[in-house]
Amino acid sequence: MMSKFAQIFIFLFGMLSPLLVAAENTEVKAGVAISIEQDQDLWAGQQVTLNLDLKTTGFSFSNSHFNLPEISGAFLMQTDSTTIKMTEKTDGQDWQIVRYPLALYPQKSGQLEIPPISARFTTSAGFGSPEKAFEFETRTLELTVKLPPGVKTGELVVTTSSFELEHEWQPVSGATKTGDAFTLKVSRLAGDISAMLLPPLPVFRTDGLAAYPQAPEVSDKTDRGDLTGVRTDSITWVVEKPGAYEIPGIRFQWWDPLSLELKQQVIPGLRMDIAATASDETPVTTAMEPEQKSNQLLYLLILVITVFSVFALWWGLRRGRLDQYADNEKTTFTRLEQACKNGQAGQTYSAIHAWLEFSSPAATDNSHALTLNDFASGWGDRQLAAELKNLQTALVSSAREWQGDTLLSSLQRIRRKINKQKAGQTKAHLVPLNPPPPA
Repeated sequence: MMSKFAQIFIFLFGMLSPLLVAAENTEVKAGVAISIEQDQDLWAGQQVTLNLDLKTTGFSFSNSHFNLPEISGAFLMQTDSTTIKMTEKTDGQDWQIVRYPLALYPQKSGQLEIPPISARFTTSAGFGSPEKAFEFETRTLELTVKLPPGVKTGELVVTTSSFELEHEWQPVSGATKTGDAFTLKVSRLAGDISAMLLPPLPVFRTDGLAAYPQAPEVSDKTDRGDLTGVRTDSITWVVEKPGAYEIPGIRFQWWDPLSLELKQQVIPGLRMDIAATASDETPVTTAMEPEQKSNQLLYLLILVITVFSVFALWWGLRRGRLDQYADNEKTTFTRLEQACKNGQAGQTYSAIHAWLEFSSPAATDNSHALTLNDFASGWGDRQLAAELKNLQTALVSSAREWQGDTLLSSLQRIRRKINKQKAGQTKAHLVPLNPPPPA
């Protein structure tokens, strides 16, 4: 006698057999479609949801893949892997649909053309049926994009109904002396915008004020299909020499498509007056007037009538100038040594520039125009170049401790070379006491 389980199996097989045969005999159809979710105006800088639909009359999808094209004047990206499964009935047939929402960001106004998107996938009529591969291209899609009122053509605009901005100056009061560093940190949060589309901060640059923009921190957060872009920028300025500086304010603007308003927020600028300190002062040598020189020369010519006496007087005056140089250079270098030993990066930075007024590889009158990189390159000293780079890094990183012992050792070595070079130049210019007679 047949068991009850066998009876049930035969019954179910008899019910499903016609369906399996029908699935094998049914031709699987497939296709793709593209559409947008927008029933209002499209604005430049706005996220537009572009729907890519993969469709089949079969039972399931597998091996789905699509390529996003480059679009002139817009960015097209897949912000997450979210998909939407749907069904529809067309001409009496049931279609399975997998929808991929894509984010489109137009960057300019006018007619925007979305090139065809190629897609491929495999599907089957049902369980046990062979899979069939399909490959399609979507139709070309044309959109009309408007420029928000008040925005100039060519300007980068952010279009969002949710925008937050925070900023911070560190320190708040700004710099007070050469070598001081201060930082502007700006954080922006925008809804329906990828962080990579938020523009970077403009970097203000001027002579005497070195700017060091930091690499931005960008991140995109998705919550149930809602995208939020977060970007944080930082710029550090270092005062290189005394003067009056004013960093202008920064204006941020965005278009709100819900209220149809061009909104803006301004970060106030920073003004500072940097007075010269003792290490910044450059010794000034007062030249004698021509009349004074003539009287002195006449007086010397009366007292000294021999060529040897004239030479001796000239040599004495030259040694006096060299001694004055040595005193000024020695005082400046002593101040530089003290700043290095105390680990004071800002004071060391200022003292080096003051010392360069007296010491340079070329020993020319325009030595004060040398930068630290020029100074290190002039001597071809890799260790000096590395230590000067560490000093500049310490100026813009308040959390890092700096030790100046190695830099001081390098500077002392270069100073000895400079003094030796100057001594050689002096000897080369001495007038021989017994010049050979003319031929």
